[in-house]
Amino acid sequence: MLRRTLMASAVALAAAGLLAVPTLAEAQTLTVWATDQLADPLVAEVWNKLKADFEAANPGVTVEYMPPTGTISNGAVQAAIQSDAGPDVLLTNSGIGRVTTVVNAKLIAPLTAHYSDMGWKDKIFPWLYEILGSQFGGEIYEVPDGIDAIGLWYHKDLFAENGWTIGGSWADFEALLQKIKDKGLEPLAVGPRNNANGGHLMGNFLQAAAGTTVMGEVVTAKKSWSDAEPLLGAQRVVDFAKKGYVSAQMAGLDLEAATRLWTNKRAAIFFGGPWFINNARKNEYPIDNMGFATIPSDLAGESKPTGGIGWSWMIPVSSKQPELAAKWIDYILSDEVMRFRAEHKTGTQISPRAMPDLNPAVPVMAEVFAAAANGVGFNPSVYMPGAALDTYFQVIQGLIGGQVSAEDGMAQIQAKIPAL
Repeated sequence: MLRRTLMASAVALAAAGLLAVPTLAEAQTLTVWATDQLADPLVAEVWNKLKADFEAANPGVTVEYMPPTGTISNGAVQAAIQSDAGPDVLLTNSGIGRVTTVVNAKLIAPLTAHYSDMGWKDKIFPWLYEILGSQFGGEIYEVPDGIDAIGLWYHKDLFAENGWTIGGSWADFEALLQKIKDKGLEPLAVGPRNNANGGHLMGNFLQAAAGTTVMGEVVTAKKSWSDAEPLLGAQRVVDFAKKGYVSAQMAGLDLEAATRLWTNKRAAIFFGGPWFINNARKNEYPIDNMGFATIPSDLAGESKPTGGIGWSWMIPVSSKQPELAAKWIDYILSDEVMRFRAEHKTGTQISPRAMPDLNPAVPVMAEVFAAAANGVGFNPSVYMPGAALDTYFQVIQGLIGGQVSAEDGMAQIQAKIPAL
């Protein structure tokens, strides 16, 4: 009798909203596709804390990480979204060419409304929000996790021992590379065989030759790839290959092989973004010996890293928890999370908004932040239309390998650019 009375009282209290009764509806699972490096203790430390803190702030929610099997580039993201067991929210490599692929396939949901109702437009750089809003007729489908800053990585000890510095004019840069070559080293290492790393080198050469304004017009199809300024950048790649500053053999290397060439100190300079720090760490290279510099330019103020949106959060149309997924992204954009990730030992990216007074655990990241403080140029790889991307990478290999002239290569790229 007493048991029945207590049960009846509990039901009455619950109905009155005075007693919280756990229900199945309160138990939610958020499946997050984020990193394939959870086996690395340092990486796991970051993502396990993010999971724990989000769960603590959202009682009843369980975050489950789904190990990525690839990216948009190799079709893994598309396959995961189309499966019955895909993620609710995902972090993947982005850029207009890649994002267009999943937008056109109607695989990811528009997030434009959240930029207003959750205030995301105020949580990224204004110029970044402007770029995002200009790409799909005003609709936005991604939230940047960070921006890239691609420049020149060098060995601090090697440069100090030889009195080498990166800076000055383009002629000074060539003189430096000749000194490095005379020492029996490869001046520049690049791995274009798996595409992206060739784009890192090419983007820097185009930045140095044409500058940010011109390259902005080129990547938005307002200027031709065959115009004089970008053509000069392509011609310099050809000239460097002929002079042995970029060996023709580099055309056959992938990113991993080129990384080993640099970490074994057989090459002096490598083109890459902050992600290269982790690549070097995996090869047991001493991180404190890494130096970062921007490519010299004869154009005033144009010696700067190239970049763009490197990785972005997206919500699949098949997400079982779209509202919770948006809440996760909002959490990722918080000052606390951004600062924690930026100052952690694995912090190797630039936040999508200004974060004053950061103290990065990786010393060289201070050099990267300083180099990007006045903005970054364009890395065409992340702005290139999908239809032109393969041609762009093939042309870069051809320029390095001596199989295509600068004029023919740029004409091939231009032929793949859709008219405005």
